[in-house]
Amino acid sequence: LTALGRASTDVLGQGGEAWVVALDAERVARVSRPGASATTVTQRTAILGELGRTAARVPFAIPQVLEALELAGHLVTIERRLDGRSLTTVLAESKGNAREALLRAYLTAAGQIGNLVVHRPYFGDLIHDSPLRTTSFRDYLALRAQHNLQAGGLARPGLDADRLAAALPEPETAALVHLDAFAGNMLATAHQITAVLDFGGSMIIGDRRIDPLAAVVYLDPAITPTARAGDQAAAREWLVEQGLDPLYQPAQRWLAASWSFARDDYSLYRWCRRILGL
Repeated sequence: LTALGRASTDVLGQGGEAWVVALDAERVARVSRPGASATTVTQRTAILGELGRTAARVPFAIPQVLEALELAGHLVTIERRLDGRSLTTVLAESKGNAREALLRAYLTAAGQIGNLVVHRPYFGDLIHDSPLRTTSFRDYLALRAQHNLQAGGLARPGLDADRLAAALPEPETAALVHLDAFAGNMLATAHQITAVLDFGGSMIIGDRRIDPLAAVVYLDPAITPTARAGDQAAAREWLVEQGLDPLYQPAQRWLAASWSFARDDYSLYRWCRRILGL
């Protein structure tokens, strides 16, 4: 913060990969956490450039890198500041019909992420020092689930990564999947989603249906603290309308396996254990 000339009050948010600091009305600094890989920061910048070519296909803004540098031992990208407030904050203030409309806007935005185009000749990780990539989406799902269950200490003989993967379909076409499009990674006004944030290490090439399914899964209060009783049930009704509800429980279980490496996030880790029956 000192090197940026900013104070703690300028910190807009933080996640597992970085924290974001307001520089002025037009720009923010995304400060990578210690130990971040220069390779992954470079990959993220390049992919955001690719996505920017089709950004007009979605009704919300996405991050845009203006400059990359190293500052005080941290990898930093200077990015365009996006309009809106965290959806988690806006949800805490929303009630009644306005809340229902905002939740639907959130789910719709998650379903539109796949309109952003990035072409790759594989399924799997987009940004990773040691990526898992395959020619079959189900093969990737199984490899990622097994890898992360082992990393989180949750691998069990009765918890079969192949079965978790087999419960989800093979997509007809490969598409961008954000995979972390929960309320904390979206900006909103009282009525609409203005931006989707944190296109980072969770991104994969896969089945675009995963993002709207995940958006419903993430309305669990263990993941989105400002979610209320009834939000997930209403979101499931939206899934029924979209013809996606049969995939909800398989997606929920795979997501729990996928996030099970996050042992430092106690609430999320406990949620993973609960969903996986451990």
